Amino acid sequence: MNPINIQTQYNGQTENYANGIMDYNKTSRELFYKITDFEFKNKNLLDIASGDGFDFVEYTRRGATIHGIDASEEFVENARAQYPHVNLVVGIMEQLPFADNSMDIITSKYALQTSADVPQVLREITRVLRPGGMLAYIAVHPMRQFLEKKKAYGADYFLQEIVESTFFEGKVTAREPSHTLNEYLSATFLKNFNLLYYTEQPEFPGAERINGHNYPVFFMVKAQKKEER
Repeated sequence: MNPINIQTQYNGQTENYANGIMDYNKTSRELFYKITDFEFKNKNLLDIASGDGFDFVEYTRRGATIHGIDASEEFVENARAQYPHVNLVVGIMEQLPFADNSMDIITSKYALQTSADVPQVLREITRVLRPGGMLAYIAVHPMRQFLEKKKAYGADYFLQEIVESTFFEGKVTAREPSHTLNEYLSATFLKNFNLLYYTEQPEFPGAERINGHNYPVFFMVKAQKKEER
């Protein structure tokens, strides 16, 4: 499965995914809103893999000018109908169709892990985010992906392989490339960003239980792009 197909696989699952976000992601959503305590008013905000646009309600309330990108045409079409004030485009996060230094804030939830090239996504984020701009994202934890690999065959944490995840009580299935934490928090990333917050969280309602293990399902990052010297 190529990266574009991975990112568009929610076509046909958008309703179940949107309902699952509402029903099962309350804890991570509330924590995400809590850590994004920076100024939103009159700021250009890009939401990467914006999905059904549920977070637009909160970002609009905070006064941001919102831009969204998603690889799923179905998600973008549905979100455009509900949020006509948002600039929404169909595209992939490895090639963001936005100008250098054009965004004040970039957010993303449960999306970066769908890319086979997380460092490239972070390079694009660095390019589009202005110096001093804020980044906040949630991604599936590599430990969960490692355990998912271990279910079916010999597990190599450092080998990128496609793993299948079932969540929201079996209503949604996704295939995603596995990753290491170093892909997200590399020396290059830390050279360009000040890491302000990091947490890894255990399973939440709706996540598949893997062989009885207690493991982190997701991790959350808040960072600020360093000012140019």
